[in-house]
Amino acid sequence: MNLLLLLLLFCGHRTWATSLNNRIVGGVQIPIEVVPWLASLSVQGNHSCGSALITSRWLVTAAHCVLYPERYSVRAGSSSVREGGQQRAVVKILVHPGFSSHTLVHDIALLQTREPFKLGGNVQLIKLPLPGLSVLPQTLLVAGWGTVHERANATEARLRGTLVQIIDQRRCRRLYGVWGRPITDNMLCAAAAGRDHCYGDSGSPLVHAGSSYGIVSFAHGCANPRFPGVYTRLANYVSWIFGVLKSEAN
Repeated sequence: MNLLLLLLLFCGHRTWATSLNNRIVGGVQIPIEVVPWLASLSVQGNHSCGSALITSRWLVTAAHCVLYPERYSVRAGSSSVREGGQQRAVVKILVHPGFSSHTLVHDIALLQTREPFKLGGNVQLIKLPLPGLSVLPQTLLVAGWGTVHERANATEARLRGTLVQIIDQRRCRRLYGVWGRPITDNMLCAAAAGRDHCYGDSGSPLVHAGSSYGIVSFAHGCANPRFPGVYTRLANYVSWIFGVLKSEAN
């Protein structure tokens, strides 16, 4: 079974299984209907990272995506980073207080838009895992507009996605220990042969059955067989997210 058919069946979109066949390195092009919670985060109008809708006005992304005092916006509901869907200006950025740009621990941030997104159709909310959940699905979907390989000069204009598998935490720690990169309990690792996130995919969710279990954080290269992709373990931050949303609502 080819990757596109497997991915679309995995996501429950059987009707798309025969309509697309455009393969790209490490994944395939997918319609936004497969991941309607995914939004492109742009800086000064240029795609920078991925993000995911958790309410009509709040999105979750990686903290390292929003470190600079620039003008950010998000586009949801479109497979293109340049047109279609709904675009909203970001008016508030809340980075986790424990985030370190050196080690990328606590690599998570929340974004608030000026106007709410109109939910429905290709714009939906992602589900969050139970707080502290330690059991993970084995196979998950990661999608975004990042580069197709680490030497590419530009991110992709069209959305693509692929499936990856969870990697044993102890093994991941040993692999990244060579580079002195800490793999903490607030991170998880996932990979597959020739498949991975790459530059421009940071902040995108790692998804199974409409629930996000991780946020693209970092890797050593892209699809490097010795170094799996590393993700922020979202279940460890659900309580922080709810606390922020409650505080901002008061």
